[in-house]
Amino acid sequence: MKIKILLCMILCSTMNLLAQNNFIYTNNDVSPNTVSAFRVNADGSLTLLPGSPFATGGHGGNDRTIDPEKITTARVAGRGFLYAANIADGTVSGFRINSQTGALVAVPGLPVPIGAVNSSPALASSPNGKFLFATDDFTPVVHVFRIARATGSLREVAGSPFNVGERSQRLKVSPSGQFLAVGLESINAVGIFAIGDDGTLTPAPGSPVLLSATPTGIDINCHNNRMFVAVSGGFSSIDVFHMAEDGSLTPAPGSPFPSGARFLVSALTLSPNNEFLFTSNTFNEAVSSFAVQANGALKPVSGSPFAAADFVGKIETTRGGDFVYASLFARAAVDGWSVSPNGTLARVPGSPFFTGQSPVTESSMVAFPAPSCRAAELDGDEKETVERRHER
Repeated sequence: MKIKILLCMILCSTMNLLAQNNFIYTNNDVSPNTVSAFRVNADGSLTLLPGSPFATGGHGGNDRTIDPEKITTARVAGRGFLYAANIADGTVSGFRINSQTGALVAVPGLPVPIGAVNSSPALASSPNGKFLFATDDFTPVVHVFRIARATGSLREVAGSPFNVGERSQRLKVSPSGQFLAVGLESINAVGIFAIGDDGTLTPAPGSPVLLSATPTGIDINCHNNRMFVAVSGGFSSIDVFHMAEDGSLTPAPGSPFPSGARFLVSALTLSPNNEFLFTSNTFNEAVSSFAVQANGALKPVSGSPFAAADFVGKIETTRGGDFVYASLFARAAVDGWSVSPNGTLARVPGSPFFTGQSPVTESSMVAFPAPSCRAAELDGDEKETVERRHER
């Protein structure tokens, strides 16, 4: 009887995760600023939601800069929240996400200041939804906010903002929630900081670590032992590191790896199962897909890079990794591809999908629910576990 109950619990959990609706949101960076919301359909096409775009209560920059991290989401005690930076104000706004419809309702008490006005902001949340991190490329600090479980409102933690030593422009929290990676633009390095229970940031051993060029995108795998950093300068490549339990970094053999872009990779993301890495090759009007080898080495999949409809900014997958999307900042639109089991990409029907806002502004987007290591496991380890228990 206990085995049957346990089996039922696992299967129910699996069905709940797979049944969740998926949405794409863009920070349109207009003035007054707005967020556009799309539903992800079964074939990967996007439908603009009723009520979209949603006003943030702040002002975008209209400055045509590529700021792929000016929007993020958080899941707190089963509630979904979205946070969008207002460049012209140096503030962040927040919304409660209706997980069924994707509609947004403003969080009370926001916007709040997060940094310098007319800068390039970056936002990231911890996987447990406890903290929101914010920075900009004008100042060498990271702001840390505690996210209220019930409302999504923000309260800056004691000691914030924390000095990270140099100007920063990219943020990524490890899936374990233990470390914050900070791209240090002014010295071509990445800083690794341990996140305390109270949100305090403490440098990890050996931090900062020099890169081969300026950091433009960061991701960390589900095992928290590999870090991938897109770098751009006179050339564009991907630095790969082994990440130890204490957060220290060691370059992977063969790193850096060619990105497939001639000049700039503005963002990158791992597939939820960590088998593939996707890069946004901005001015190539393309995205690359790489198979991630056991030692962290990157091998382009057949047909990569794959053409996009225009210049690309942020890139991100759906929760289960079946689709990947990239923002088109010169057209105020989102491009989309389906992901095959071997990592090749095929344009989804109807691409690209327009935000309904002014072109040459939006370069940032985010998926909700966020891409999930747990969701990817449902196609592998979880099913094997269920089968083994069933055999017993």
